[in-house]
Amino acid sequence: MSSPTSPPNTISAFTSLRGGFSQAIAPGGQLVTLSAGAGATWWERDAPVTAVLPPSTPVDGARWTPDGKSLRVGLGTLDLAARVWREEPALASWNRAGPGGVLPVREVAWFADATHVALLLESRAGTGGRATEIVVVSAADGRERGRRELEGASALIASEDRVLVAAKKVVVLDRDANVVAEPSPMPLSVIRVREGGGMFAAVGAAGAVALVRPSDGAVLATWDTHAIDAVPLPHGVVAVDFDGNIRIGCLENGTIRTAGETASQARGAIIQLVGDRIVVAGAGADPVRVATLASPCH
Repeated sequence: MSSPTSPPNTISAFTSLRGGFSQAIAPGGQLVTLSAGAGATWWERDAPVTAVLPPSTPVDGARWTPDGKSLRVGLGTLDLAARVWREEPALASWNRAGPGGVLPVREVAWFADATHVALLLESRAGTGGRATEIVVVSAADGRERGRRELEGASALIASEDRVLVAAKKVVVLDRDANVVAEPSPMPLSVIRVREGGGMFAAVGAAGAVALVRPSDGAVLATWDTHAIDAVPLPHGVVAVDFDGNIRIGCLENGTIRTAGETASQARGAIIQLVGDRIVVAGAGADPVRVATLASPCH
C-alpha cells in the first residue's frame, strides 16, 4: 500500500507497548495478549504483567466474564487479580489425551455470556485421516448441548447464540450445533474468523474478507483487501495486511467502502478492537502496537 492515509482524527499514531504476545488478542475493554504455552500479558500502569498458560491452551475465542474481572481462555479462566489461569473442572474431561497422547480439543470459542463454549475436536478417522466436529458445552457442568461433524474444520468463533466455523464448507451453527446457514459467497479457503460489532468476519487465504450476519448467516458484503486478519466493528470492519497496513471499511448498501488507512509497522500482525483502540501484534521483541480509533462508520 503506497502513501497510507486516514481522515483526520480517525486513527491516531501507533505506539508500542513493552512485552506481550502475538498469537491472540482478547476482545473487550482491557488489553490482554495471549500465547499458548507462554502466557497471557496485560499492562498495569504501562508495565507488563504475565500469567502462565499451559502449552495445550487454545487462545483464540477468549471472552470476559460479565463482571469483567476474569477472562475465559481455552478450557479455563484467567484471574487477573490473582495473576493465575485455572482449568475449569467441568470441562477437563473434554480434553483427555487419546492414543499417542494427542489432545482432542484444537480450538475453543466462548459465547458472549461466558457460560457456554464451542469446542473443535479432532480425532483420527477410520481411513487414517482427520475427523473434526464441533461440540457446544455448558461450562457449569460440562454437559454437551449439541454436536456436529464438519469435514475439515479448522477455526471457529462464537457470538451471543451462533458459531461461525471455517471448514470445508463454512457454516453458522446455533447453540445446539444445528446448522443455521452455509454463508455464500465466501472467500476461498477461510483461515481466520472473528466476531464484533454484531457481525462475524471471515478472512480467506487470498486476503478477501466477508462480513456475515450471525442470526441467519447472510453475507452482508465482501471486501478484497489483501487482509491477513480482520475484525468487525459497528457498521464496518478493520483489516490488516502482511506489511502491517491498516484499512477501515464501512458497510454501505451491500458493499464495503474504504474509509481510512494507515501503517502500523507491525509485519505479519493479528488485529483486535479493545475498547476504542485498534491493537495489532506482530513480529519483534515488543510485538504489540496500539492506536485510538474514532470510527467513521455510522
